[in-house]
Amino acid sequence: MTRRIVLIEDDPDIAALVEEVLVERGHELETRSELPEGVIDREARLVITDLVQMSAYDPDAARTWVARVRVAFPAARVMVATAHAPAASARIALGADAVLTKPFDIFTLAATVESLLA
Repeated sequence: MTRRIVLIEDDPDIAALVEEVLVERGHELETRSELPEGVIDREARLVITDLVQMSAYDPDAARTWVARVRVAFPAARVMVATAHAPAASARIALGADAVLTKPFDIFTLAATVESLLA
């Protein structure tokens, strides 16, 4: 069964790596560099997102970003992959289903994706 994942990542090198890992594992992946305005996508099962355009961690901006992602993808789980969020309690603070701190291990990425889609 194909499970559609949307990746929102503004670093093309990271996007290429994530795409390679997840497509190799049989996932359908759509990569975007930004969140589309006014689009509601009910087909995606998981959104992996960086805290796009944040040069430093701002908890309010990060929570707002995750909330916007949830509105755009209401049926999807949300994983934040960022170098900015503090590791401890970041998932709860952001409202995400999972948080990976960059740089992350590809095996951890794959395991987290499978767990969220199970």
